[in-house]
Amino acid sequence: MGVNRGILSPIATGMAMLVMVFAVSILTVHRAAAQESKEGGLQATVEVRTPYAHVGEPLMVRLTIFNGGEKPYEDGSGINLLSGFMVQSSERGLLRPKGKLETDPKKQPAVVTAGGFFGLVQDVTAVVSDMDQPDTYTIGWKGAGVTSNSLTVKIIPKFDPGTQYVAVFDTDYGSMEFDLLSKSAPLHVGNFFDLAHQGFYNNSNFHLIIRGVELRAGDPTGTGLGRPIYSIQPEISPDLKHRRGTLSMIHMPTVKQDNGSQFVITLSSVEGYDGFLSIFGQLRKGEETLQALENIPTTGQYQTPIFTPLKPVVIKSVTVKKAEDVKGG
Repeated sequence: MGVNRGILSPIATGMAMLVMVFAVSILTVHRAAAQESKEGGLQATVEVRTPYAHVGEPLMVRLTIFNGGEKPYEDGSGINLLSGFMVQSSERGLLRPKGKLETDPKKQPAVVTAGGFFGLVQDVTAVVSDMDQPDTYTIGWKGAGVTSNSLTVKIIPKFDPGTQYVAVFDTDYGSMEFDLLSKSAPLHVGNFFDLAHQGFYNNSNFHLIIRGVELRAGDPTGTGLGRPIYSIQPEISPDLKHRRGTLSMIHMPTVKQDNGSQFVITLSSVEGYDGFLSIFGQLRKGEETLQALENIPTTGQYQTPIFTPLKPVVIKSVTVKKAEDVKGG
């Protein structure tokens, strides 16, 4: 299948796998303390299982109404669950509902017993207009005198393995551009595409620099020990060799899989990595930045952690664009 997903992977290959993973797994449950209604002790909570969805795919939200009071909550007209969803776009403000939203009356209970609860799992893009473009969205629910917690999710573009992409690294030492090798390593490029569009690499660090050998980054903890809770099946192409500026993924020999986010940028022809690390990109612009990063002072080989920059070396952002949208693409 290509990816050892554990309980979830954010890899984007445009396949139905994402829907299947959503149905059986939980990566991140965005949940906060719900506000309690003064009448009846109702609480409303919204949750999502993934922090993002692709354009055109469902964005499933779980809404739960709980009566934490000592008395039943009664409302003769019932509680209309669908009409209470509120979605705010970071760029376009509060979005409109799609027409008049009503649920089956049986799903709009007029009475919620003390200690009782009810709810639904809903594709929020089906009930709220204009969620068909990449953006950051804040989702909440309001009704029956109670307002839920709010959570933030992203809708990101779909990776197209037939498209040529360029990754742009903006560091505090300058920028670098890499041609991404979608044809040779579609799993790795798709994964990197998704992580970049989620902002996963923004404000992370290069945690290891070995002059003449490599740079390492992509660990959210900055220690070299962290990774997402999934791994990727290696994609080894015998025609690709490591040279200066080659972008490849860290391999985990104990599980025979590649790390879900950590990557290497080689600084020379490291033959020991050929056939061992999955190559998915090559530097096309920014040699002066690569040189500056290579020359940053680090700890030594015998000082733990080894070859660690003596001051933080920040990746401000990583963006992935279509090659045709990049100057000189």
